[in-house]
Amino acid sequence: MKWARAFADLDDLGVREAAAIAGARWDELVDIQAERESLLGSLPSPPPPEAKPVLERALVRTQETQRTLVAAMAETKGMLERLQGGRRALHAYGGPRTSGLERRA
Repeated sequence: MKWARAFADLDDLGVREAAAIAGARWDELVDIQAERESLLGSLPSPPPPEAKPVLERALVRTQETQRTLVAAMAETKGMLERLQGGRRALHAYGGPRTSGLERRA
């Protein structure tokens, strides 16, 4: 039952991934995803029937993760668009179009 530990580890990774997303710890999320890829490569194919509950939980968590990440990316996109709009507004007031570093060069 060596596979049982691997499937339990998969479940644990899902919990850690959800916590990393909730805390916006994006660097940690990248590491967790790398761990997941490695772990998935070690799982038996096809999976044993006893692994079905863990795989179903993993699927639900993956879908939740995807929804959360898409929402976070949309929020980030909105923030960047607002920053760009603010930058254009500042330029409309006649501010320099170059950065201080460019002016010094």
